[in-house]
Amino acid sequence: MNKKGQELIIGIMIMVMALIIFIATLPAMKDIMDDSRSCEYLNCAGYIDIDASSAACGSTNKSYTDTLDEDGLACTVLDLGIPYLILGVLVGLVAKLIHGRLVEPPAPQVPQYYGGY
Repeated sequence: MNKKGQELIIGIMIMVMALIIFIATLPAMKDIMDDSRSCEYLNCAGYIDIDASSAACGSTNKSYTDTLDEDGLACTVLDLGIPYLILGVLVGLVAKLIHGRLVEPPAPQVPQYYGGY
């Protein structure tokens, strides 16, 4: 019996579950990247702290401050980090699905001889 169709369906189910788990981790990754974009670290232009309660760069306001130096290249890498990470995961999962590597192929069955006397 040909089990390619079953392997494909199971592979798609595993891919969907992996994507759901990956998407669930994206907010945590975004929070970590936003912390590094603050004025205390890279001071990325355009970053606005939504929890800001004061006007200066400090523990209560981590928004972009134009008087501090900015690391433009590192900010660009952070801006592109999550989209490239998403694309990489999607391409990897689709490639594994196409090659049938998400599901291990079944072990070959040993021929059994039912001989009678």
